[in-house]
Formats: sequence, C-alpha cells, structure tokens
Amino acid sequence: MRLAINATTVSKLHNGITTFVDGIVQYLGSHGHELLVYTSAERYANLAGVTLRRTPEALAFNGSAANNFRRFAWTQAVLPSRLKRDRVDLFFSPVEGLLHSPVPQVVAVHDLIPLFYPVECPRLHHYYKRVLPYILKGSARAVVPSQHTKSDLIDRYNLPEDKVSVVYYGLRAELFDADADSRPACLEAARFFLFVGSFAPRKNLETVVRAFATIHAEVPERLVVVAYPDERQQTIRELAKSLNVLDKLAFCSGLSNSELAYLYRHATGLLLLSEYEGFGYPPLEAMATRTPAIVSDSTSLAEVVGDAGITGACRDFEAAAAAMRRLSREQLYRELLGKTGEARARQFTWLNTAKQLSDALVTACS
Repeated sequence: MRLAINATTVSKLHNGITTFVDGIVQYLGSHGHELLVYTSAERYANLAGVTLRRTPEALAFNGSAANNFRRFAWTQAVLPSRLKRDRVDLFFSPVEGLLHSPVPQVVAVHDLIPLFYPVECPRLHHYYKRVLPYILKGSARAVVPSQHTKSDLIDRYNLPEDKVSVVYYGLRAELFDADADSRPACLEAARFFLFVGSFAPRKNLETVVRAFATIHAEVPERLVVVAYPDERQQTIRELAKSLNVLDKLAFCSGLSNSELAYLYRHATGLLLLSEYEGFGYPPLEAMATRTPAIVSDSTSLAEVVGDAGITGACRDFEAAAAAMRRLSREQLYRELLGKTGEARARQFTWLNTAKQLSDALVTACS
C-alpha cells in the first residue's frame, strides 16, 4: 500500500505528536508499506521504506497562532493536489486531517481536551467544535489511543463504533535501560515522589500537593514537580506554602529524556490524578522503570495502567496519601508493584502500535 503520512507539524521541539510520528514511521516503513512522509524534518531520511516529500519549514510546529493558521491553510489548499500527484492509496494524519481528501483518509484524535477544556486550549476549541466534525465525517476511519477516548469520540461526534479503532501508544525503549539515565541538576532529595505533567487545573496537581502535605511529616520523601512554568505555577506554590510544604517541593522543567528517565527510576512513586487524559504517558513511563504509579480512576488512566497501578478517585487526597505512605514504608510492596508495572509497560511497544495502526489502515482501504 502506498501510504502518505502528514508529518508537517514535526519540528525540533519535543511534543506528543512528534513522539507518535517518530514511533509509527520507524516501523510502518519497514513492515510492508511504501511510506511517503510529508515533512520538513530530516530525521526520517534514512529509514527503510520511507520517502520524504518536502514541505515548507515554516509549517513545523512552534506554538504560535500564526504558525497553526499557516499550516492549516497549506494542508487544506496544497496537500490534496500533492497526494493526487503522488498517487497515494491512503492518507493518514496524526494531527490535522483534510476537509476534502482526494484519497481515503484516516485521522488520529489523541484526546478531546480542547473540546472539554476550552480555557486550556482556546484556539483548538473552535477547531474541535466546528472543523473536526466535518473532517471525521469525510474520513474512512478515526484512530484513538484508548477505549475511553473512543467512547468520547462516538458520543460527541456521533460516529459509528466500527469506524473508530483503538491504537495504544508505544514507549521509548531506552526507558528500560538504566544506563541511559542522567541525574538532573534540579534534584537534591535522596527520596521523592514524582509528578510529571503541567499546571493546568485538569492535571489536578492540587490534590497531589494536598496528599503529600498529609504525610510529609511521616515520610522522608519530598515532592518533585516536572512541568513547564506558567502563570498557574504560583497558585500551586501558594497552596504548598499554606500547607507548610513549600520547602519540600522541587520544580523541574526543560529536562532531557535521560534526565526524566532518572527521575522516573529513582522515585518512590509517581502520581497523576488527572480529571481527564486521552492516554497518559507518565504512569506507563514510570512503570517501565519499575516505579509504581498512583493514578485517578477517571478517563483513560486506569485503563492504561490496568491492575499494575494504584487507582483512586481523582479528588480523594486522603486515599492518595495512604497509597504514598504505604509505598514509602513497605519496600516489598513497592518492589512487587514495580515488577508488575514493568511487565505491563513492556506490552506498550511501537511495534505493537504500528501493527494495530496497520490493521486499522488496511481495514479503512477495504
């Protein structure tokens, strides 16, 4: 099959879309598909089965509104003619699909955060509300990373169930290799609990801080928060100060993959008590390093960690505190969860992701 992939958004900046595209391109090109990748990035140039189709570098993601508009306009106005010229059998878009595709189209919808949380994603909210329904209507199939997101997509966009395929994401292989780790400069504590995410209210860091404040006098751990600074960080600092734990929090950002892996591997446990996630990478990444994960039982998180993690209501800080206390005090319990978590995480490989995606694409063409 002559398959085209829309990778115009891929840039030097790290984000979830780039991780997803990196994973699938590497495997799809070497497993029977003739792969045309529309991108300005050079990272795929020497991969087996991959042919680059150059796109303007100005389309690559940089986070600005002008950049997003420019890429959307080019995608809708120019890309269709290039797909026809290249005689593509199927077009797959991991980010922005076509309103009028000249060939069968499959689109990925990673989550519905912009639809449910317009304050967090004001620009994308209008796209998800007014544009995405038309793209989905004209697509042969949609691909999502969890059963929960599939249910959301069916409910919100009135899609037939057999038109949506679940394709779980893969994990970076180096997470399983301790030799690839490097200690970040922001880490001073010998023992710590870990949060990886953002300061968005949806991530529910407030409950994590309240849980930590409940037990901080009983355990040797501190709390390490990995998140890019924004205006909402001050709210968390003020909460921590009011609970007398600000001096036991460390804030880290801009970490390399190896530095983040170090934090995962040496944490007593990771906490992610989000109200909503489309998939949820941090718990799986922690589990890959044999670190137990405490997650909310809402949306996709409990689905992803399965029986290998600790789950509870997202606002129940007392339950989270009890789980943290036990992880801190009971080494055998921590080790048992670590082994179970690693076994669970090893199921999430990019090879499995590519196979699931390939099946969805072949079905879309049949």
